[in-house]
Amino acid sequence: MVNDLQTDSLIKPYRENLEKEMNEVLVIAAEEFPIEKGKAQTKLGNLVADLSLEIANQLYQPVDNDSIDFCLLNFGGLRTSLPKGEITKGKIFELMPFENELVVVTISKEAFNSLVNYLFQVGGQPISKGLTLVEYLEQHSDVLDMYFLIKENKYRINSEFKILTSDYLANGGDNMSFFSKPIKIEPLNIKLRDAIIKYCESENRKGNKLTSVLDDRIILDKLRLK
Repeated sequence: MVNDLQTDSLIKPYRENLEKEMNEVLVIAAEEFPIEKGKAQTKLGNLVADLSLEIANQLYQPVDNDSIDFCLLNFGGLRTSLPKGEITKGKIFELMPFENELVVVTISKEAFNSLVNYLFQVGGQPISKGLTLVEYLEQHSDVLDMYFLIKENKYRINSEFKILTSDYLANGGDNMSFFSKPIKIEPLNIKLRDAIIKYCESENRKGNKLTSVLDDRIILDKLRLK
């Protein structure tokens, strides 16, 4: 019968190898990326959405030659902040502990309008560059209605849109019901966590530090239209 000492001796090499792997430094972060609740956009959310789109574009081979329009993720899927300084593989596993994979979902104009309305109702989720939403007020008689104004013209004239997201969200997670009747779903066969790791390693090879910005992709500064 194997005793505790023998068991420990057997698993020790695996534990040490796992610890070594998790302590591997992938990249240096130029700043902290905190989890910030109640904001329309955060540097952490922008970082993960943007890098997901960059990695996806390297992998995606569309039959129809149409590129991915933008990436949509959710704040709830990002489970920890990233510190300034060394970013280890273990820290990325803490950030994204789930086995979610990236998929490209093609949706209709009606579903896209529901997506925009959803973002307005929840006050924002991580989206990549490629979609710009501006909150505005519109006067209807004595009633002021609030909306998101979409800046990019293609979202007003196109009839189908390709959204990069996780398989969890594509299946309706976090109340994203607008994905419930997709025109098409294309798996990229890469976990979101692995995409983050791949991006970090790539930036490190280039000699770059991990950075992100708060820009104008979601503007909660009401314009008044009559």
